[in-house]
Amino acid sequence: MDLRERIGDLDEGLQAALDGRQAAMWTALPCTVVSVDLANQTCVLQPTVKAAVRKPDGSQEWVSLPVLQDVPLHFPGGGGVTMTFPIKEGDEALAVISSRPIDSWHQSGGEQQQTSARMHDLSDAMAFVGFRSQPRKLSNVSAESTQIRSDDGQTNIDLHPSNGIGLTTPQKVGISAGNGLEMEINGGSGTATIKGTLVVEGDVIAGGAGGVSLLNHVHTNVEPGAGLSGPPDQ
Repeated sequence: MDLRERIGDLDEGLQAALDGRQAAMWTALPCTVVSVDLANQTCVLQPTVKAAVRKPDGSQEWVSLPVLQDVPLHFPGGGGVTMTFPIKEGDEALAVISSRPIDSWHQSGGEQQQTSARMHDLSDAMAFVGFRSQPRKLSNVSAESTQIRSDDGQTNIDLHPSNGIGLTTPQKVGISAGNGLEMEINGGSGTATIKGTLVVEGDVIAGGAGGVSLLNHVHTNVEPGAGLSGPPDQ
């Protein structure tokens, strides 16, 4: 029992009761990811804020909050497009606590009836991964552009309002279009520059469709001997 409830001051007793009720009302708290189930888009979270528990002798002890199970993960998305992340054990997250039970909604989607009368309960948490404590803060965060980047900054896609789009990586870059589909790169009237060796598995057509084939073109003014031929004829 709170000591304030033992004294005769009504205001103190009322405030103690309100504080006790508020202490059981959860809204949001930082957590660490314990494990991830990407197939079901859920995770297990360990809250990283300890709770104060009063012992029978009146002393206070700090204890860890219970592990949160089957917490729905948030991936930004809409309109049939979603951005996913390879969430790992040890990542930091914010658990947002629903004011009403989420069980039926999480299982069936749509508009559902409440399964219980609980409110602001830790069992109704949803995880927003990406919040960071100071020891895990990112370095060299751009103040001018939007980036999708690795934590070390070595790989990033940079969207700048005036400088366009940049892609930087020390690793391989792969672009793949579906079978039978076209891939188009349009540089306008500018020049595309490739530094390094260009290896093409297939033909190269200069001048657009119907132009000169690198594999199958023929030359004009062909003469026997060491003479040079004319330019490609077709």
